[in-house]
Amino acid sequence: MKRLTTLIVIMVILILAGGLTAQLTTNRDAADFFPVLRQVGSPDGSTLAVVPWKAEQLVLLVGFVLFNLIGIAATLALVMWLLHRFVKQAKESENQPRGAMSVEGTRAGRAEAAQKT
Repeated sequence: MKRLTTLIVIMVILILAGGLTAQLTTNRDAADFFPVLRQVGSPDGSTLAVVPWKAEQLVLLVGFVLFNLIGIAATLALVMWLLHRFVKQAKESENQPRGAMSVEGTRAGRAEAAQKT
């Protein structure tokens, strides 16, 4: 419990520090307090300002990644389900007696029976 509390406190401190850093980098009056070298005045070149086309690209990227992750998860779930099913069938067939299948039902058994007659 002590480790969990420590982890939560550290996470809260990191989140608050990140928020403070973001506020200080976007606030022009705080440039003296927190030295930030602004290289570009255009919002298109800024990593902190979000213009509509950047937001659109982010939404498309996140949607694409989530869609593919769901597809991968569904495929893996199907493969695991089929493998489990086949393992269960193999275990059930081990429990059956070996003589349960007749020789006459096979091609070799029919050929053998035809040669005997």
